Amino acid sequence: MSLSLVETARTYRVLVVDDDPNVLPLVDKMLSMGGYQPELFSSPVELLKSIREDDVGCVVTDLEMPEVTGAELQTRLLEIGSCLSIVAISGKADVKSVIRLMGRGAVTLLEKPFRSTELVSEVQNAVRLSQERFARKQRVMDARKRISLLSDEEMEIMKMGARGLPNKAVSHELALSSRTVDRRRQAAFTKLAVRSEAEFALLLATAEETL
Repeated sequence: MSLSLVETARTYRVLVVDDDPNVLPLVDKMLSMGGYQPELFSSPVELLKSIREDDVGCVVTDLEMPEVTGAELQTRLLEIGSCLSIVAISGKADVKSVIRLMGRGAVTLLEKPFRSTELVSEVQNAVRLSQERFARKQRVMDARKRISLLSDEEMEIMKMGARGLPNKAVSHELALSSRTVDRRRQAAFTKLAVRSEAEFALLLATAEETL
């Protein structure tokens, strides 16, 4: 791994949870040799307590654990809107579990025993996907915050303009003077930091994306 990748890896959290005391030090060694600084947990409950809202990185989790299974851990992370990616590891995963995990966004499932190169490669991929997910979440949240600044009247005028209606048509439909329509449109432009209805339409589409 290049120095730049090592430095990037240390920017993110790489959390490892497995109730098998023999597995944790092995995974720790693999990831440390790959340039990461993994945080180790023997309990998924303790791992969940450590999660922060703005965490970026990945969780390497065993599937079969007594307190909380890997699939249940994935569900809880999704419920709190975490951007952390999942890399699952297991010695006896069934097809149904694999399909469910992958369908809900897990990066991969590694069957024990696995090679260190496989694990490091999947963690690199998971961190990258987490970064992309976090960046997208930030864009959506920023768009929603900006859209929320508009009054109902300003929003209505902006949506009509985004549909291509000229100022005169908007004035007629809303029974407002052209000056009032123009004033509200300019106020909306200022609040949203956009220069046209086209930019507004893109911003609105971003705000309406599902996280």
